[in-house]
Amino acid sequence: MRWLKSPPVHFVTIGLALFALERHSATPLPVTPRPMVVITAERLAQARAQVGPSTASEPAPDEQGVVERAVDEEILYREALARGLDRRDPSVRFRLVEKMRFLVEGENGTSTATDDELYRKAIALGLDRDDVIVRGILVRQMRLLLKRAPNEPVPGDAELLAYLDRHRDEYVEPGRVTFWHVFLAADRRGLATDADARALLTRLATEATPPAEALRRGDPFPPGSHLRAQSAQDLTRVFGADFARAVAALEPGGWVGPVRSAYGVHLVKVEAKEPAQTPSLDAVRSRLVAQVLEERHEAHLAMALRALRAKYAVRVDAPEGRRG
Repeated sequence: MRWLKSPPVHFVTIGLALFALERHSATPLPVTPRPMVVITAERLAQARAQVGPSTASEPAPDEQGVVERAVDEEILYREALARGLDRRDPSVRFRLVEKMRFLVEGENGTSTATDDELYRKAIALGLDRDDVIVRGILVRQMRLLLKRAPNEPVPGDAELLAYLDRHRDEYVEPGRVTFWHVFLAADRRGLATDADARALLTRLATEATPPAEALRRGDPFPPGSHLRAQSAQDLTRVFGADFARAVAALEPGGWVGPVRSAYGVHLVKVEAKEPAQTPSLDAVRSRLVAQVLEERHEAHLAMALRALRAKYAVRVDAPEGRRG
């Protein structure tokens, strides 16, 4: 057995081992195909129907956004089924029991089956697979599940202040004005409204008339003639946008006018103004914490959806009229 200790034998043995390893490494590993998500034309139409009208704060998604939403919802629905959320959610169970009871009673009259029996029959028939309400419940449950993060820390002051700085316009307290106004109704005075207003303005200025007395020289105004701490939005709601802009530009002092509104003209005496200001951290802390946590949760959801999408192959079947 002395030949086993010979260096040439060692070299040959090592070479054979490396050759075998190379051949083994070159053999391709079997590829497991990803499950296919097919977005049918019908499913795409349902996704479009679920999109609400555009608003200034939340515009409706474009066509690509509708497709992405349909894909996300299909994946979330499949993942919810895979995790058994349909078997644990009482709303899903109630929906399927009632649906099965309706089917059974429609065929055989009054049913004596228990809720458990009806639920098992519904699952066996696959009634949970294409039910729009069940699908919506499971998609919402899956979204909530993916938003959660274990042991999530409470946002600290630095994070809250950074968020407040990024969203300052949403938190700023609007400027406010306190003022008196003498109203002259256009529907009562007609063409003489503007002339009456100018004449009254001259009298109020020269006689230094106190506000409470000045009000008696005008016409009644049901919403009030001494308005305190009104924002531009408050004034627009009552008087209209033009009046709100005009009064917001005035400074405290004497009577000014005429200022026109939707009802007639007004002589205005600004009593006090409060400038717009950003609230302190403590004043809006609870609101900020809720917003920061929601922002985090949306980020968790987006990351989880990207990971889930990698598990699936996606095919979108466009309607006949949209195929190019």
